[in-house]
Amino acid sequence: MTNDIGPIEESIDLSLPYQTVTERYYTPYYSVDQDRDRHHDLCLLVHSNRVSLVCLAPSHPIITKQLTVKSINCEVSETCDRKKNKAVGKGKKGGQCLDPASILCFLETDCESFPVTAIAPSKLICMNRIVLANPSLARDKPDSTGHLAVLLPYLGHIEFCGPQRPMFWAINF
Repeated sequence: MTNDIGPIEESIDLSLPYQTVTERYYTPYYSVDQDRDRHHDLCLLVHSNRVSLVCLAPSHPIITKQLTVKSINCEVSETCDRKKNKAVGKGKKGGQCLDPASILCFLETDCESFPVTAIAPSKLICMNRIVLANPSLARDKPDSTGHLAVLLPYLGHIEFCGPQRPMFWAINF
């Protein structure tokens, strides 16, 4: 009996660039700010299981101008603190229900406070405690450790907008 299968090391094409976990397992959808002077753009990284991460888009002023994030304020109103969200179980019961305009937090810099919205209708699973403790990660590693929140979007509310505008999202109501 002949063994036609070579060693596993030879089965991988090492000439290709190594993809990060984010590039392999998440599809980015960008929320482009309608006011193109501000560029408060955000990114929703969607996993195949629908769990999604909210992070800053590469065009956001915090990233492009290398602004220092002093703090992240999750108290969006007198009665609502996103850090106190408790989502448990398969359906994430207890998670705060969000619409696309719901504010998740404010990124505080020396010159401005940047609101971060939920981008898509969803349930808030949790705010990223690592980035809350170290706010500079939101700028330095936005698509990995620096994601701001974990959401569970409602089924059918995010779609691909077509080949002429790849990687942009739309909301179905």
